[in-house]
Amino acid sequence: MGESVTAAARGGEVRGSMSQMRFSRLRGRPLRGPSGNELGRLADCVVRLGEGALPRLTGLLLRLGGRDVFVSMADVAGLGEEGVRLGASRVDTRPFERRPGEVLLDRDVIGRAVIDVVDARLVRVGDLVLEERDGAWRVAAIVSSVAFSPLRALWRLVRREPPAEVVDWTRIEPLTGHVPSAARRIPFLRLAGLRPADIADIVEEASHEEGKEILEAVHQDQELEADVFEELNDEHQVEFARERSDGEIAQLLSEMEADDAADLLLNLDQGRRRRVLELVPEPQRNQLRRLLGYSRESAGGLMSTEFIALPQEMTAGEALARVRQLDEAPTRVIVIYAMEGDRLRGAVRLFDLIRADPGQRLDQLGDRHPVAVFPETDIPAVAVEMADYNLAALPVVDREGRLLGIVTYDDLIEALIPSEWRWRSEAEQEEHRYEPEDVNKSAMRPPLRR
Repeated sequence: MGESVTAAARGGEVRGSMSQMRFSRLRGRPLRGPSGNELGRLADCVVRLGEGALPRLTGLLLRLGGRDVFVSMADVAGLGEEGVRLGASRVDTRPFERRPGEVLLDRDVIGRAVIDVVDARLVRVGDLVLEERDGAWRVAAIVSSVAFSPLRALWRLVRREPPAEVVDWTRIEPLTGHVPSAARRIPFLRLAGLRPADIADIVEEASHEEGKEILEAVHQDQELEADVFEELNDEHQVEFARERSDGEIAQLLSEMEADDAADLLLNLDQGRRRRVLELVPEPQRNQLRRLLGYSRESAGGLMSTEFIALPQEMTAGEALARVRQLDEAPTRVIVIYAMEGDRLRGAVRLFDLIRADPGQRLDQLGDRHPVAVFPETDIPAVAVEMADYNLAALPVVDREGRLLGIVTYDDLIEALIPSEWRWRSEAEQEEHRYEPEDVNKSAMRPPLRR
């Protein structure tokens, strides 16, 4: 009845079958009555999303007399590359009006972006694979759209890759914000399995409206939303912050790590910056005001104010108990800092603390003369200090030795990466990144809590 399509899909296989065909081979084909008379041409197919893993075709759009009329799939006796055959001589060809949840394959899906939630990437739809299952036609897979460029064409020729790939629909989450009748948001749980950095990459690659739709879905978890915003580049942070109210931005900043929140705040217009800052809860507002006083190219501008500092006379057992009692620990608990009042006196690696005698005091453990820098220290000097002393975190202190914050290795690396390094083709990323085979990658994502 149709084309036999056999293609290795990412994460699965779309099996060859006589009940399978490409949507592009069906579009524009004639629609005929039982006697073979042509009634019109197929303009589009109607599906309903959210009803099962594979969207079911509920009807067809027939171009008739300059207008689109709806033909129910219940009246269709045959569907194939030769066209559509009706099972009855008379059918209800009423003018088409979208109903809630209905999406048109050609107008709403082809050429649009979808999310591959397993590989955490954005894919443009060039075609669709339709398959008949259990007496109903469904969308079984997408065929990616490949934008032509000489470099990419040469790459695929050398690698002997096909010009496009087939991706099983079970891996796909469509973006339907542009469809007035969709009445459907991206299911949060499908995005929650992705790393914040992966979601941010997808948002940056998407159009503004597509990125906005993704962030609206992520907004269900404000902590995850903050993590995603931390991973966005400055341009996209400002782009999506511009459309939010001052109160919404203040709430977002209160969930972000202080150093990242300060960077976002600096990118806002000065007038709005003051208004937003006044709406941030007082503890975070005081942190932000301190950070805003430092250059972004210095240790003070790079440092995080989230760390664990405990009295130097505290024992290892007491220190571990204190860490366990924290409602929310800093993102990277690498080092515990021993303090005399508010002055830095020592640094104990968490690994050494766990292995220590529970009765040992913090000032008897670790480094009693920790390396530290002043907040005005420039980034190259910070990098040299951390490299020379093999530090995962570098304390930042004032002239009296009061601990102000820490520069962590990942923030330093991010600051040192040239902007041109951030662009990598998808093929290059896949070549260098290890991913276990035959594993549900979304299940491998680490917890999203900071």
